[in-house]
Amino acid sequence: MSTSRPGFINLNGFRQFLQSELPEFSGAQRRLALYILQHAAELPMLTTTALAQAAGTSQSTVTRFASRLGFSSYAAFTDALGRMVLDELHMNIPLERFRHSEGNGGLASLINQEILHLRSLQSLVETKAFHRSVELLTQSRSVLVAGCAASTSLAVHTHLYLSRLRPQVQCATEFNASLFTQAVHYSAGDCALLFSVPRMTGDLARMLGLLQQRDVQVILVTDPSGLIFTEGVTETLVVPVSNTPTTAVPASMMMLASLLIDATALRLPEDSLRNLQRFEGLAKAGNLFVANDPAVRPGWTDPTRHPEEVLSH
Repeated sequence: MSTSRPGFINLNGFRQFLQSELPEFSGAQRRLALYILQHAAELPMLTTTALAQAAGTSQSTVTRFASRLGFSSYAAFTDALGRMVLDELHMNIPLERFRHSEGNGGLASLINQEILHLRSLQSLVETKAFHRSVELLTQSRSVLVAGCAASTSLAVHTHLYLSRLRPQVQCATEFNASLFTQAVHYSAGDCALLFSVPRMTGDLARMLGLLQQRDVQVILVTDPSGLIFTEGVTETLVVPVSNTPTTAVPASMMMLASLLIDATALRLPEDSLRNLQRFEGLAKAGNLFVANDPAVRPGWTDPTRHPEEVLSH
């Protein structure tokens, strides 16, 4: 197989090829393929021994796998993969993606690509890194959830739901004096969950450096382009992100955030149930949500008044 083969000309094409071939692989090869799907950007730096240990297979399985893909050797495989990784990092720039866009004809392929990304989460939630991350979110004294720019929505979503399950959950979407001041109180007993997509921002990089200075346990959720920032990070969860001609679509990353929250709740089910019941009680007493009653329509100043009533006064 050549890397110029249609559907195999870039990293996304390579991932799609592996996904399509999964049913045909043996048990050991399937395990190796699933590991490669999650850690493709790391492979060019791994020897056959290191990859075999990381994926839980043998060196001979790694060698045969590279041969099955059509490469003359493992070195040839990692060389080709390294070039694809570099090309993808360059194509992460929206300007370049738009230049190479296929118009409306490429929309269906983007949807199919994201479906594959969602399916890949099944193997990620079975990893030790995922379970250790859940342990940190459960046991840490406090949790800081952070995301900047395109990952802001991920941080806000995670903070909203995780706050219902446990106390001391903060949210940061920019590096400012407030965060810097709060960091004085952070230590190794605290945890931070950082989302980086599709490119590491300056604010998030500064947050990461500050948290590491305070010995905070950091969980980094990133696409492969963020792997160069993993030094000193406690746990890294790599989630592929679909890049459209003008945007990044972190749908799989949003799903992973929800899976982390659910797994945290299931770790302490009695506490979670009690906290959720308290939240619903407070929400009802404080009219947080509009009543699910067709007769009740929200107004601008009074949630029980119809907009026409508001306009008539």
